[in-house]
Amino acid sequence: MNQDYTAYRTYLKQHWDEDISRIQEFLRQPCIPSNNIGCTESAQLLMRYYRELGCQEVELVETESGRPGVFAYLDCGAEKTLVNYCMLDTKPADGEGWSSNPFAADLVDREDVGAVILARGAQGRKGPYISWINALRALKEVDGKLPVNILFLAESEENCGSPNYKAFVKKYEDRIAKADAAFCPGAVQSRDGQVKLTLGYKGLINIRFTCSGLLWGKGPQKRATHAAAQALIESPTWRLIEALSTFRDHETGRLLIRDFYIDEPPVTDEERSVAEYVCNQFPGKSWKQFLPMIGTDVKGESDLLSNVDACLKFWYSPSFNINGLASGFTGPGTEVFRLPNQAWALCDVRVPRGYSAQKTIARIRQHLIDRGYEDISMEVIAAYEPCQTSPDSDLCSAVTGILDEEHIPWFTWPFVGGGGPWSLFSEYGLPTLFDVGLGYGGNAGGIDEFLSVESSGACAGIIDSELFFIKFLKRFADSNR
Repeated sequence: MNQDYTAYRTYLKQHWDEDISRIQEFLRQPCIPSNNIGCTESAQLLMRYYRELGCQEVELVETESGRPGVFAYLDCGAEKTLVNYCMLDTKPADGEGWSSNPFAADLVDREDVGAVILARGAQGRKGPYISWINALRALKEVDGKLPVNILFLAESEENCGSPNYKAFVKKYEDRIAKADAAFCPGAVQSRDGQVKLTLGYKGLINIRFTCSGLLWGKGPQKRATHAAAQALIESPTWRLIEALSTFRDHETGRLLIRDFYIDEPPVTDEERSVAEYVCNQFPGKSWKQFLPMIGTDVKGESDLLSNVDACLKFWYSPSFNINGLASGFTGPGTEVFRLPNQAWALCDVRVPRGYSAQKTIARIRQHLIDRGYEDISMEVIAAYEPCQTSPDSDLCSAVTGILDEEHIPWFTWPFVGGGGPWSLFSEYGLPTLFDVGLGYGGNAGGIDEFLSVESSGACAGIIDSELFFIKFLKRFADSNR
């Protein structure tokens, strides 16, 4: 590239206070879909940022849940168009155990990394998203326009399983189909400065099973009755538990759904080689310490797995998890000694490459019918297919080219156990990268979540992370010209 980025760095330095204040402003506005807090207000705030950026179209997209999304388009007359996914929302944060109010977005000093912004969403992913917006503003101000057009598609309910994002995307699919790639910014450097580039995600299926006396024709029909009645009356709660137990072999943990594993391809030699390479990036650590979303305080049969085998199972094996299970007495405000008229379970099923989310849903539904539980309702809240992006795509090459030039260590992560709505863009033929960028933070979704403000050692601060986004856009625009 050999481009001079002095003018951009100068602009970012001159607007440092403004850019930090914008990040803090966004973090101070809660957006917690599970509690229906701040979703509309957050969407309206983001709309303001898009308008300030110069987007010619900015729309609030209403959803059935009442938690809106935002569509915006910035037409720069460019040859290429980038779809930009954004999640406005975060997990809850009650403040217990935090060093300061999780929605104060205070600037505090951490002994190990210096100044940080401490807030829910600081790292995952509200803070990096506004760094991205700041970078777009800087690039536009210095050059007069961006080198690519951008379709912004932001949602406020990723932490509820993105139940309405598919309908949202469908509304704009003609324009998405003409785009060149999809991208979501992040701050993903490890403490030693290394960047992890995730290429693949499992498909995610979010299902609610409900057993009610009314649908079953047994037990309490419209309301709970006294627990003493169970001597004479059937329990929908027991029926749901019994139905759930048929999904799984209690000794082996294998799922008993017919043909559930028929689409699971065997691990290839190349995939095993990649797993060995990834494990070598974490010398002296066990898989519990470096696989994301696991945590070290877990125990089970997988403790006996090698790091390589644990990675392969995490990346390429399907799973069926019960997220929540409720009926009757669930704490203050609910009655004890009741025989409930219904019970529900919220489950997520994760399927790797080779699987179809829709086929899997059909097999689960048929399993209930085959086992005699056709009365149990099965609501599919959201379903997203697995996706994977080629490391040779223009999108990946734009990222890795910058990292190589800057001598920033990086490695590719072929798959993770997570998944989400960004996989929709791969269905339109778009290479897709989620959570990409420089910067260091930690405790995402946990207590004292933070994002580093200043560059420290090998890790980028806010200015360097914003400069990375500028370089990325320019390189992506120039690729294959």
